[in-house]
Amino acid sequence: MLKPLVFAAELGRRTVGAATAVPGVDLALARAVLATGNFGPSQLEVAMTGERSAVGSFQDKAATVLLEANPRGASALLARLDIDTAQDAEKLERLAGQYFKLKKYDAALAMRRRAVHLEPQSALRWVALARSLLRATGGHIVHDPVAGLVEGPLPRTEEAREALARAEQLDPENPFVLHERGELEFEHGDAAVGLDLMERALERQNRATWWTDLGSAYRKPHIADYDRSLDAYEKALKLKPTSPTAFRGVIIMGCRADQDWPRLWRSAELFESARGRSTAAKLDLARTLRKLFTAAPSEQQIDEALAALDAAHAVGLRLSWPTTSLIVYRLQFLQRMRSSFALRRELAQRSVTWLGTSSAGHSRHRQKLLSALIYLGREDEALKLIDPMPWTPYQQVDRQRLEKMAADTHLIRGNLTPYQEYSAQRRAELPLPGEPQMETLIRDKRIAVVGPADTGDRLGEMIDGYDIIIRPRLMTEFDEEQRARLGSRTDIAYFSGRDIDDFREEASAAVEAGRLQMVIGRGLSMASAGEDLPDWLRFYSHDYSLGFHGPPMGIGRILYDVLQFHPAQVSLFNIDFFSGQKAFGKGYRPAKDQQMGPYSIVNEVVLAHDLAFEHRLTKAMAASGVLDAQGVAGEVLGLTEEQYIQRLETSSALTTRTA
Repeated sequence: MLKPLVFAAELGRRTVGAATAVPGVDLALARAVLATGNFGPSQLEVAMTGERSAVGSFQDKAATVLLEANPRGASALLARLDIDTAQDAEKLERLAGQYFKLKKYDAALAMRRRAVHLEPQSALRWVALARSLLRATGGHIVHDPVAGLVEGPLPRTEEAREALARAEQLDPENPFVLHERGELEFEHGDAAVGLDLMERALERQNRATWWTDLGSAYRKPHIADYDRSLDAYEKALKLKPTSPTAFRGVIIMGCRADQDWPRLWRSAELFESARGRSTAAKLDLARTLRKLFTAAPSEQQIDEALAALDAAHAVGLRLSWPTTSLIVYRLQFLQRMRSSFALRRELAQRSVTWLGTSSAGHSRHRQKLLSALIYLGREDEALKLIDPMPWTPYQQVDRQRLEKMAADTHLIRGNLTPYQEYSAQRRAELPLPGEPQMETLIRDKRIAVVGPADTGDRLGEMIDGYDIIIRPRLMTEFDEEQRARLGSRTDIAYFSGRDIDDFREEASAAVEAGRLQMVIGRGLSMASAGEDLPDWLRFYSHDYSLGFHGPPMGIGRILYDVLQFHPAQVSLFNIDFFSGQKAFGKGYRPAKDQQMGPYSIVNEVVLAHDLAFEHRLTKAMAASGVLDAQGVAGEVLGLTEEQYIQRLETSSALTTRTA
């Protein structure tokens, strides 16, 4: 749906740009766009009743992008609206829905308050009000997937809870209201209560979208119930076999959970059978590929499956994007790395061909395009599409996204300066806790970043000679063997989202004892950390934004974060990019998390990240002249991409254990 909308919006943006040179036309165009939505129910009413309209959904999305292309007209129309005297609650809801998407949250809230005043006995009006109350006012910090931590709306949770309670009083049998309550409690209250409410809603009404919502909730790091998440996504796919959201959920959770490959491929065949063109040929190919998805295919079976896939591609027959991604994952778990990365490059080329280069002021479309071009090694083409800024954004977050993508495109070419300048600008615009202290610790200092692998290096004495020692987890006690490998202190510890709560008390004690200076968590975890953060806890503001398959892993995120603060030197130790004998050193992770396999955290190495791109991004950081690598880390970083991928195919660290 994205491509036709963006193409239509690109034409609309150019037309609007030309037309609005005539005084008053921008306002007329905004009125005309909104008027096209008057012939069907509002999107919230559609969601509440479950009676979907493909035409109505497309019109709603098209109206959004056209209003974004005409910000002056949308603002002028809003300025002329007299919300307090409006008498049509349904019209107010249509307007509120559009201005909500334009992030005019205060206006949407005012419209929905007026609609409740006009129709206080309508459960729909109270549900709409609750949604606006959760995006009520500014002054909050939220996580944007491109720009990172940005200013966003502060939820009025208690008022929203009261509005939904009123909706339930008016319509006690409505499962939609129950589902809305569940989502609110899961995100802003008691997660267990929220899950229970969402499940009770599904007992009353079996909806595919609600199963995907439940699957998404169960996969959150603080829940991490992979089996229930997988079951929920499978139920969604059975109800709606064309749903890419449901199928992608099945793929990721199946690979994280029990890794029942035949089960996953049955879902793939269901998804392919529901798609329109060349269905018979695709299903024939899918049946041929079943041999790849047995529990333990032989080398001959893998070769035969790959040959069948190559033959299909030669005649233009391709399985869907999600199904092809599943094949990539299966090949990586089988350590057929060269074939898997070649297939992912094909996906990147498909992205470039499909997306085109017209983005219609749509920053996320431009991000997908740039990510694909960069993955294909076409950095110069990518840079021309982002620097200078390709359009003048209306919303601040879009400006931040475009600036961030430009900085990251320069970075992959070895130029660190635009990223450092962007980061300094963002720190000035949005001061965050811990940033001044972090800059004091890093600027002009020699930094050692010490990874978790047992590479065989014994460089502890060299590590201890650095000004600041950073580790991807807390270590304050070292035995003699560890001191030889890792050094003898930790100044800054980075944590993943799922680890920080488990170690918070220990970290606090270490800081109090003077054995640790700062703890740093991922930006997307900040919202769940509470309001009163200790002085020693910081959440970093952004990740590299142009990874075609996910952000960098732990060490890559640390390097990216540290480099923004102008260190004199950063040296990398004890990391082999998963090309060695063990994924982690002794004691770093529980036994089940020492290698890939069912329920192992090591699975994330291929599910959420791209090892080949990680290697390339680190080499780009090194090309800046600030980063170097010592011991085995330096040896692996000196490999070509082809040599590195070849080493991954024989790495014991990536061997998959059986359940």
